[in-house]
Amino acid sequence: MKLHASGEDYLETILVLHKKMGMVRSVDVARHMGVSKPSVCVAVNTLKDGGFLTMDEDHFLHLTDVGREVAEKIYERHCFFTEQLIAADVDPETAEVDACRIEHVISNESFERLKEAAFRKQENEISALSKEIKDKPTE
Repeated sequence: MKLHASGEDYLETILVLHKKMGMVRSVDVARHMGVSKPSVCVAVNTLKDGGFLTMDEDHFLHLTDVGREVAEKIYERHCFFTEQLIAADVDPETAEVDACRIEHVISNESFERLKEAAFRKQENEISALSKEIKDKPTE
């Protein structure tokens, strides 16, 4: 089943809330996302039908292995793009909103290349700083 951006957002929200609170109900998702409880109900049923999550007898939501994989992927992208945009002096609130858009449309290949480039840049900066410290004369 192909997920739309909204489905990925629901999975990401459930993941984030689970990390924060341990157990997650639909009402928690609605509150966090600022959407109505009926909207969450429709999304939850769609995600359950797609095999991305389950709901136990106490109405707690649980990501399946597939659901967790998708949620982790989207969350990684969200964090990466938010950090990169903030590092480029984008207002943090704008960075959050833009990261949420970018995370859904970028290809896996492009995302992996950007991550590698950012890692290489960071490694080069650390290497240059280490060289600078090493070459600094001691007093």
